[in-house]
Amino acid sequence: MDDTEFIDAISPWLADNDGPIGARLTLAIRQAISTGQLAPRQRLPPERVLAKALHVSRPTVSGVIDELRSSGLVSSRQGSGTWITGTEQRREPPVPFVEMIQATGRIDLAAATAPDASWLPQTRIETADLLTSEPANGLIPMGLWPLREAVARRASAFVSGTTAENVIITSGAHQALALVVASLAPRGSTVLVEDTTYGGLVDIIRANGCHAVGVTRDNDGVLPDELSDLMKRHRPSITTLVSSVHSPTGTVSSPSRCAALAEVLHNAPTHVVLDETYADLEFTPSGRPLCTALGDRSIRIGSLSKTLWTGLRTGWVIAPAEVCEALTGRRWQQFDLGPSVASQLIALQSLDGIEDRLIKRRHSLEERAAWTRDAIAAAFPDWVPTAVDGGLAMWIELPVDGATFAGEAAAMGVAVLAGSACRADNAATPHIRLCFDRPIDVLETALERLVRTNA
Repeated sequence: MDDTEFIDAISPWLADNDGPIGARLTLAIRQAISTGQLAPRQRLPPERVLAKALHVSRPTVSGVIDELRSSGLVSSRQGSGTWITGTEQRREPPVPFVEMIQATGRIDLAAATAPDASWLPQTRIETADLLTSEPANGLIPMGLWPLREAVARRASAFVSGTTAENVIITSGAHQALALVVASLAPRGSTVLVEDTTYGGLVDIIRANGCHAVGVTRDNDGVLPDELSDLMKRHRPSITTLVSSVHSPTGTVSSPSRCAALAEVLHNAPTHVVLDETYADLEFTPSGRPLCTALGDRSIRIGSLSKTLWTGLRTGWVIAPAEVCEALTGRRWQQFDLGPSVASQLIALQSLDGIEDRLIKRRHSLEERAAWTRDAIAAAFPDWVPTAVDGGLAMWIELPVDGATFAGEAAAMGVAVLAGSACRADNAATPHIRLCFDRPIDVLETALERLVRTNA
């Protein structure tokens, strides 16, 4: 097969896909391999030839080859070029994240949620309250104006000038992320995420026909140099990072790391999405320096699900007003006609005086995290928990595969989350996530069972 025949083999797939050229080219070659149009041992044109024929930059082609090589679809050798090594290996579809945090009949340490609604204040909703909604039929796609104002007031402490026009209320942070990806990430495009991240986000990206690419983290967060490199290689439609407490590790990046990331992101041609779902649960609030540095350059995702109660199903997107309007239009088409008015009224009442309740909530979580860390050290000396700066869960390195251990724990009546569920590529990892926001007696019973699992 000569260079022209190679171009002819992938051209139909290129024509059928939308999105950045790098993502389209990667997908086209994958599809040509899976359908047999490109067979094992066939050589790819030299990068300069491919770049010239497709009218793209050579770095774009290099990035595509790197991605195909990491998937095992092509191999390269200095002086011998690049060739197809085999057909795309078909993998079983990954188990959806939401199924992996279901714990029916088990002690639930898998779902990072408050154990119940006890952190909600006393609230009361009467029919008269519902009659004040505008419009009267309760279909309010951007959310109740008073709630949007309340969210904006709290948000303006970190980004001045935030108003209710910048807020759209959603049915939780999960829907907020789904709405942003569906609206702003063209099919076939790349979405950069942290290489350990919220597993539901990875499901959302795949469901929208996009590619999740993980950015390497260390103990201080995402590596700025790698973020910059991946942005040049993949030209992502969206880049999603955490602005405060990271999920799943519970760590918080230093101000210096946040400043370095902000420098990379400030003028980057990508939508920057900051997940602030756990931000109110940072044990020692740091002021969200990444969020503040980026200002209105970012799209912020928040929620009361982790702070108070998951069942409230009230979250939000904070973004430029024109982005909020675009999200609302997509919402009508694909998601729902607007959030529950009753839930929003409870959320509005819950935000009144929340700062004082958050002090108690953070103190309680910090004590629970310390108790869990000490109990793990006594029962499992070969486990290595990550230092927790906030949130509801800890990230633990085991001496065995995390998914294998999670299966054994389930058999003993305890649900923990395999670390692979939190990776952008679902790769095996010797980690689990364990939620410590549970009563002490529940944690004691769970750890006693896990000791038998570990025996």
